[in-house]
Order: sequence, then structure tokens, then C-alpha cells
Amino acid sequence: MFQYRDATFADFNQIASFPQSEQELCYMYPKGKYPLNAEQLAEAAAERKSLTVVTDSDEVVAYGNLYNVIVGTECWIGNVIVQPQSRGTGVACLLIQSLMNRAAEEHLVKTVHLVCHNTNTRALFFYQKLGFTPYEIMLVEGYNTEKVAGIKMRIAVEGQVTL
Repeated sequence: MFQYRDATFADFNQIASFPQSEQELCYMYPKGKYPLNAEQLAEAAAERKSLTVVTDSDEVVAYGNLYNVIVGTECWIGNVIVQPQSRGTGVACLLIQSLMNRAAEEHLVKTVHLVCHNTNTRALFFYQKLGFTPYEIMLVEGYNTEKVAGIKMRIAVEGQVTL
């Protein structure tokens, strides 16, 4: 049974093992160096809020957080990653919904944003299914310093708290 809780530094070694390639790491944490390690995650986490893990029988299976939080207005979801064995199980849906709820409840935001690379087709369809809508495309550095489209997406969360 999936549950979510605050992430701790003790979780970061396990989370660091989730990206299975440089490309997956780029989707999760474009500034990260492959292979990811706990110290890199801790450095990123120091500037983030609402660090969240989803667990399955006490095993961490997903991670994400919020950044650029403007209380009462908006924030961004980042560093989203799911353990390879847990992909396709619904854990990502719980993670994103939990982050949206935390954004609304803890930071009183009205809109949640994220950026998804155009090469991450599965994630683009996933976010659309959750109700995120694209609103801007920007050029970003993708895997192997290749330039890709970063698609900004957003969703209104005011009054939408559900789990």
C-alpha cells in the first residue's frame, strides 16, 4: 500500500539509485551528474520545499519536491523520479497529487507548474492525464548537452485538494 511522507537525508542513497541512465537523470535533475549520489540530492534539497517520498511497505519508491515557491501564488514541482520496478503502478500519480496537495495546503498556492522535456513522451501524456496543460516551450539543455524543448505545464490547485 502506497503512502507518502517527508523525505529525509537517509532516503537519498536509495533515491539516487532510481535514475537508470544519464537521460533519466536529466529528466529528473538536469543539473545532476551521473551517477547520482546522496550528496547531490541533499544539495538540491537544501533549496527546495516539501521534500516528499512515496513508500510501499516502508520502501521508498518515488521522490519529488517543490521549488520557486511563492506563498499564496505559485510553485514548481521538481526532481520527480520513480523507482524502475514501481513504474506503471500508480505511484507517480500519488506522488504528484501529494505534491499538489502540499503546495495548496502548506504554501497556499493557486497554481502548480512543472517543466517536462519533449523527449520524455510518457511523462508528457501522464501530466496531461492529471490535468496539467502546456503553456510555453523553451529551449533547454537535455541529455548529452543536446538542445530539447522544455514544455512548461501548469494546473490550478486552489480548492482541488484530493487524494
